[in-house]
Amino acid sequence: MKTKQWLGIVSLILYGFIGMAQQSDVHSLVNIRIIDANTTRITPAMICLMNLKDSSIHTAQLKTIVGSTSKILDFYAGIEFNKDRNWTGPIRKMNGSGTNSDRSTVYGTLASLPYWNDPVMYQVSGDFDIDLVPGNYHISIEHGNEYIPISEDFVVTGKDPKVVKSYTLKRWINLPQLGWYSGDVHVHHPTTKPEFKDFLLEYATAEDVHMANVLEMGHHSDANNDFKQEGFDEKFRICRGNICLASGQEGPRSEFGHIIGLNINQFVREPDPGYNYYDLVFKKLHQEAGALVGFAHFSWNGCSLPRGFPCYVTTGEIDFVELLQFAKINTLDYYDYLDLGFRLTAAAGSDIPWGSTMGEVRTFVYTGNEFSANRWFEGLKAGHSFVSNGPALLLDADGQLPGSEVLKLNGSTTAITVKAVSNPSIGVISKVAVYNSDGLVLEQANTEKKDSIVLNINHVVSHSQWLTAAVFCENNAVAHTTPIYFIVDNQPTWNYKRAPSIILKQEAAINKTEQEEKVKPMPDKGILTRLANAREFYKNLLEHIQHPIITGNFQ
Repeated sequence: MKTKQWLGIVSLILYGFIGMAQQSDVHSLVNIRIIDANTTRITPAMICLMNLKDSSIHTAQLKTIVGSTSKILDFYAGIEFNKDRNWTGPIRKMNGSGTNSDRSTVYGTLASLPYWNDPVMYQVSGDFDIDLVPGNYHISIEHGNEYIPISEDFVVTGKDPKVVKSYTLKRWINLPQLGWYSGDVHVHHPTTKPEFKDFLLEYATAEDVHMANVLEMGHHSDANNDFKQEGFDEKFRICRGNICLASGQEGPRSEFGHIIGLNINQFVREPDPGYNYYDLVFKKLHQEAGALVGFAHFSWNGCSLPRGFPCYVTTGEIDFVELLQFAKINTLDYYDYLDLGFRLTAAAGSDIPWGSTMGEVRTFVYTGNEFSANRWFEGLKAGHSFVSNGPALLLDADGQLPGSEVLKLNGSTTAITVKAVSNPSIGVISKVAVYNSDGLVLEQANTEKKDSIVLNINHVVSHSQWLTAAVFCENNAVAHTTPIYFIVDNQPTWNYKRAPSIILKQEAAINKTEQEEKVKPMPDKGILTRLANAREFYKNLLEHIQHPIITGNFQ
């Protein structure tokens, strides 16, 4: 008999024994209770419960061994929540190479969350029962970036018919007390049923995500969108305490990139032949009071971002970019566009279900003493944000937040404060850095393995510039702020030295796209016109940079 056949038979035999053990009379009903130390109440959370003997995963809902993870198609169809305390959420793949049917291939071998080493994660009510046969088990519990994850082994002897296991989740930081509230700008799931909304609210609560932006996903060919939303304006928002759901859009989506619309009143779509004329959608979205326009997937330069972004960034109507996603951050391109004078707010979105879990990357927005969806959107619009998949990062200059414009006299000094905070279970800080238009301002390594590093810098401002901060952890967790913009003598925040080479790179990308369009059987004249306009923009920008006669912002 062939080796593969023998292996198959052995596997079936082993699985049979495991199944018999599951059905054995020797077992214990284990009651697992998860408590928030701040409120002393039961809280929904994300867990992984594993039998250490065979690494099998157990859930209360299935009452059996889990052999596979949930699929992206499950989210297309919609997941219905019910109030059964033993209800279990989708079993999400957190480690290992994805196939785009369970998690994005973009991760490669990176963990979805830098501090989560278990293979999967799933949502629980916080008070549930599960039948376990005697053996050694491991439980991991997570409740978002601001809580210390729990990782513990325990033994089930089978001698007691019922066992109670209680776990208390403790904060290592309370960002809402400081006015900062987390959000995810890129969540996909329908909201057309009450059970769908309940699922999303419970999910956001389990992950401690305060502002979940649930995006309907459009298509080029027709208006038959996926992840349908019940509606888009304020009356369709749902808030439970300080946890809110707001519907938005991902569209248009084409070879020119993917667009996000937040805080919108209706789904905006330009029909063919103008579907790829993104500037028309930008204008319509911005006609809605408070709406924001974002470019998705900036962090990994994906979904044809290099094709569309160099052109459409010149409209000046892109409010934010997804700087952090799929455990990747793209500061290289971000700094290039900042050096050309563009003001782009840093945001982060999980893109679940291609991302593993809601809030695995977060956009922290300053709302002040009170939280509401409107205040969160206002803060994001103002650029008062930092992104993170672990540590916290606070930046101010002369008391001003990220996104602020600070007017300075040539040669004056600004007091910059950077505070990076983490917890060893979230990520040990390796270094904190401050960057501006000239490059690295200051970098401090964390040789003493401190949980908190504070940088106080008296920074001399000799010209207009952007300035931002970043913190890096040993496990690749990262946080990064939106810049503060210093304006001297009413001059733009251009990088006079680097801008010419950056512009050449943009023009090369535009020329390549133009040639690809021209060889099509029916070239799109509207696209060719927009590419020509973008080329002219960069030409004029270079002229202004090389001959800075006229003061004031070029944009």
